Amino acid sequence: MPEEKLLFVINPISGDIEKNDLQDEIRRFMEEHELAVEFFRTTGENDKQKISAKINKLQPSTVIAVGGDGTINLVAQTVINQAIKMGILPLGSANGMASELDLPKTVEENLKLIAKGKSKKIDVLQINDEHICLHLSDIGFNAQLISTYEKSDSRGLLGYTKSFIEEFGNANPAAFEITLEDFTLSQKAFMVVLANASKFGTGAVINPKGKPDDGYFELVILRPQNVSDFLEMLVPFYTRQIHTLDFVDTYQCKKVTIKNPERQTLQIDGEIMGQPLQINVEILPRCVEIIIP
Repeated sequence: MPEEKLLFVINPISGDIEKNDLQDEIRRFMEEHELAVEFFRTTGENDKQKISAKINKLQPSTVIAVGGDGTINLVAQTVINQAIKMGILPLGSANGMASELDLPKTVEENLKLIAKGKSKKIDVLQINDEHICLHLSDIGFNAQLISTYEKSDSRGLLGYTKSFIEEFGNANPAAFEITLEDFTLSQKAFMVVLANASKFGTGAVINPKGKPDDGYFELVILRPQNVSDFLEMLVPFYTRQIHTLDFVDTYQCKKVTIKNPERQTLQIDGEIMGQPLQINVEILPRCVEIIIP
């Protein structure tokens, strides 16, 4: 029997692949590579504690997130600062972190990567001492758009477009007080981004110089004043030039505090986290070991 064990954490409602068939495919592939596999399906009820208990029992070499950015974040919480690798089998709607790491598009190609086991350590952001962010978090427009979309009955591109139009019509800048390591700014903005990575799952590049393993994160403040400014952002988002616009400010940080008196919505790796009055963010360098191409 193979000694090395892999634990696959599957989000059963992500993607459009039948999960029983997927489990069979994973088991066959890994057994061919003399790797033992176990599976855990998330339910939304105490998943973190249950996964941690499973890890303690199995002692796997690698834990693989099968789902989207929320599932990746969940798995990262259970392996942070441990001698356990994390893999990704991207099955989410946007797959932002998978895109950031240039992971393959097919299940088979990702399984090959996982079996090979090449990895590197990446940073994460610690937010309000209780959450972590591997990819991107933001306060304001995008977070509220995600919240509106989640509450909508429409799904897919049509649902996202309807939610975007609704939020765009309601969008107004909000006041923030932002304290970096050596100064404080009071700023009105449509959106404040905490970027450990460079781009959203849509391919829009918010932080061209972002690297998830450089010991820093970037704070990006978007201050468009009118519809013309919004339209002006479209091309730079996809040509890695967003930072050149006059109404976009970028700061490289290790630590930041954001006061949010107007209670703008916060999202972390695609998951809504309410409307906190204050958001404390700190980089945790090289604390998750992740499988890469």
